[in-house]
Order: sequence, then C-alpha cells, then structure tokens
Amino acid sequence: MTGKAKLKTALTGYAFILPTFVFLIWFMYYPVYQALIGAFTDWDGFNAPRYIGLDNFVRLIGDEVLRQSTINALIWVVLSIVLAVVPPFLVAELIFQLKRERAQYIYRTLFVVPIVIPGIVTILLWRFLYQGDGALNQLLELIGLGSLQQLWLGNPNIALYSIILMGFPWISAFNLLIFYSGLQSISTEVLEAAKLEGATGWKRVWRIDIPSSFPQLRLIIILTLIGSLQNIIPPLIMTNGGPGYSTYVPILHMYNVSTVNGEFGYGMSIALVMFVIILLLTLVNMKLVKSES
Repeated sequence: MTGKAKLKTALTGYAFILPTFVFLIWFMYYPVYQALIGAFTDWDGFNAPRYIGLDNFVRLIGDEVLRQSTINALIWVVLSIVLAVVPPFLVAELIFQLKRERAQYIYRTLFVVPIVIPGIVTILLWRFLYQGDGALNQLLELIGLGSLQQLWLGNPNIALYSIILMGFPWISAFNLLIFYSGLQSISTEVLEAAKLEGATGWKRVWRIDIPSSFPQLRLIIILTLIGSLQNIIPPLIMTNGGPGYSTYVPILHMYNVSTVNGEFGYGMSIALVMFVIILLLTLVNMKLVKSES
C-alpha cells in the first residue's frame, strides 16, 4: 500500500470517529469546563455571570446544610461499600463452589435477570413498601412484631438508613459477576495445592480467594465510592432530602441551590469540590489497594 493510500485510509477512519469525539467534547468536557469557570461567578442561569473570586468557596465553609449533607454522604459511602462488597462476594463464592457448571450458570442467570427492571421502578416500589401502611409494616404486624413498626421515611433518625438499605438482599448482579470472574481466574493448580495443604472451606476463602479478588475489590470500591457520592435519585424521589435535612446529600444540595434557588454559580462550586474529593479518594483507594496486593 502506497503512502497516499495509507493516508486516505487513516483519514477515512478518523472521519468515522470524529463525531464521537465532537459529542464527547461537547457533552462531557465542555460542561466540566463551564462548571470550573462558573464556580468563581455569581450566576442565576439567565443573566451574564459576574466574577466573584473565592466567595462561593468561603460560603461553602459556613454552609450548615452542606455540612449535614456531607455527614450523610459519608455514612452512605461506608454502608454502600459494605453492601456492595460483602453480599455479592459471598454469593459469588457459593455459586463458584457448585460442582456442576450448568448449576452455576442457572444461579448466575437468576441473579442477573433483575437488571432488566429500571432503577426508578425499584425506588418507587421501596417507597411504597416503606409507607406507614406499606407492606413492611404490615409484615411486621403479621409476624407479631408490630412494636417495630416505623414511619421509615418520616423518622429523621432512620430515614437515611432506610434509603441506604433498600434493595434487600443487596446482591448487585454487576458486582456478583465481577467477583465471580475473579474467582474463575484462579488457576486449578493453585486450588489443588491449597487443597493438599489443608486450605479448604473458609481457610481457602481467606488465604486464596480473597487475596486473588483484590483487583475486583478495588474496582468495585472505586465504582461504589463514585456512585454513592453522585447518587441523587433515591433521596430526591423518596424524601427530597427530608424529613428536615436527615437524607440530604451534597449532590442534592447542589441540585436544589442551582435549580430551585437559581444560584448556579454556588451550585457549580459545590460540584467542583465534589469532583476534587472524589478524585482524591479514588487515587488514595487505588494506591492503598495496590500496595496491599
């Protein structure tokens, strides 16, 4: 192939992928640039933005609502990571221990099927279950535990935990498949050697399976960390941050100050701080897990 033909082939390929880069820059990177610039302005979304320097970030320090929402977000992150790691790994381990591959396939499929249900449907279903006369309180009454009935989304002491713990039994099909693929990657020679040395059952899980799953664990922790800090839909739909500010999270605060109060500059400053925090936490997590592995 001549040089001219190679150039023509390359230009054709770049022409096909050019629209992808255009959309990526316009819809992904340009909004980030706007948020970076807008964080230093006073802008209501309509009039021309007015540069105010670091005023928005000074306001962040004294924002009591943001402080409470940050505490809620930290609780959300910790519990979300536990729920994203422990139940899926245990189920992946149980499926991996099955002798027949067909049985493994059937159980994997059963846990993956719920993915087809839209997330919003799941949230609305759990909001119905949590109502005062919902299925959860009725079930408690039916089994003789009526004294445990609660206004699950109306009690500020438990509303946040009710939202975090929805989705019982907390087995994410995505995380399950990631852990399962990690267990499958363990060589049969390692498993046979562990068996000869008496590392069976829980001993093998602690000594072989968990250390071998560190790459998958790191991925899930990073994705859960990012997802939980950006998770606005459940609190918005189920409680809108209430009662009071008991289920408020920073991203919901950012949304409300921007769209409800019309303070887009301040909202962008919250978004910028969240971006920096998520980036730093992700880098720290990757460094720690890498050093442990």
